[in-house]
Amino acid sequence: MKRAVFFDKEDEKFNVDIRYVLEDSSKFEVFNMSKGYTPAQGDTIYLMPGVNIPRTKLKDLALNQGVKIVRDSDKANVIITGKATPGKVLHGNWYYSAPIAKIEEYLDKVEVDEYYKDNLRTAMLSSESDNVYFNYSTKVSITSRVVTSVFTGSSHHYYYIDDEWKQLIDSCQNKAVYEEAELLAMINGDDAVTITNEIYTQLREMFKSSDQDNHIMAMEIMANSNYVESALYLLMLLEEHGNKIADCHTKNHVNFKSMVSYFSLRVRDVDCLDPDDVSKKLTSLGLLTTEWLNVLLESRLDWFVTNIARSSTFNVASMVPTIEVSVAINSDYRAEIAFDDKKPLLEFAAGLEDAPEILIEDEVAPEILEEHPDLLDQDDLSTPVLEESNELPAPPEEIILEEIVPVSNNNQINQTNESTDIDWF
Repeated sequence: MKRAVFFDKEDEKFNVDIRYVLEDSSKFEVFNMSKGYTPAQGDTIYLMPGVNIPRTKLKDLALNQGVKIVRDSDKANVIITGKATPGKVLHGNWYYSAPIAKIEEYLDKVEVDEYYKDNLRTAMLSSESDNVYFNYSTKVSITSRVVTSVFTGSSHHYYYIDDEWKQLIDSCQNKAVYEEAELLAMINGDDAVTITNEIYTQLREMFKSSDQDNHIMAMEIMANSNYVESALYLLMLLEEHGNKIADCHTKNHVNFKSMVSYFSLRVRDVDCLDPDDVSKKLTSLGLLTTEWLNVLLESRLDWFVTNIARSSTFNVASMVPTIEVSVAINSDYRAEIAFDDKKPLLEFAAGLEDAPEILIEDEVAPEILEEHPDLLDQDDLSTPVLEESNELPAPPEEIILEEIVPVSNNNQINQTNESTDIDWF
């Protein structure tokens, strides 16, 4: 995050502002995050704006772990940030940018009062960034006076921070900063229910009910469960019944929002999950196991088969013919599939040990070219090669077509009695 100059040209003056900007427009992060927080006796924890953890549960955590929640970041040694924190402290807008040197060149050519030019030059002297940021109308003014290849014709969405949050961010930079998921895994305590396959089945039935009270009760059970040990089934419930959850007003209850935040999700996104998202979330949390992967595959088999070509969880390893095709070819055919940059490649085919290698994309195998060298001279390999013959083809006989007069004969056409060497069907 660097101190940078933002300015706009309005009529014959410049509006200049100094902001702290994230120069990489693809990033939406304020801190360098740490991993694996374990509460230690005497830790003091500060919660950044946007953290969704129920305060009552934090009190229980503080008593059980011997930690203290403080309101002053200067007194904390641990900072907890939430999924919504960047949205609380950052502002974003679309801007163009150009190097300071180009803006200096622009100032020499634009007709604006020197007072405003001097203000902009002074601001650029204090800039920590090499770039200056501005809106579209200012960009038009610059490009009409300065020839530059810097402008690509498109703006970028840059994030910047107001002064009111700058001091807070600075005070936290040299401390251990963790995502709220680190605490969310602990807040329900050792007595929290663990959602097993049996409980998952019961919760599914509650969501299938037409009574919304059953949906709300299921959500309450989910919110008060052990997130770590229940992660697979919680995600599967969100994926399968997200549309019904989205219709419940209790989705915005702090307990349920905390559970959703543990998976780095927003409540409004729970009805957009698919089975691939379930495996991705478990992988990012380091919770995916062979057992859980097998449960996910068995319960969502139809989805994975239908979407196997674009799945990020499974790839096709081999292909076998149906029973009817196996009987027809009388072979134990099996095509082994490999992936090169997500492109499927045929590596080995059982049952074709004696056949020449088959290349993909209509290429001709070298073995075939050795046996038929005349193929090398063909411009189009798909055109069949005719055997040579010294006999010239006979000239085609002249065909005379008589005028055909339609008559009513079930829409059939009379044929002439003369032979035309044409076989009529």
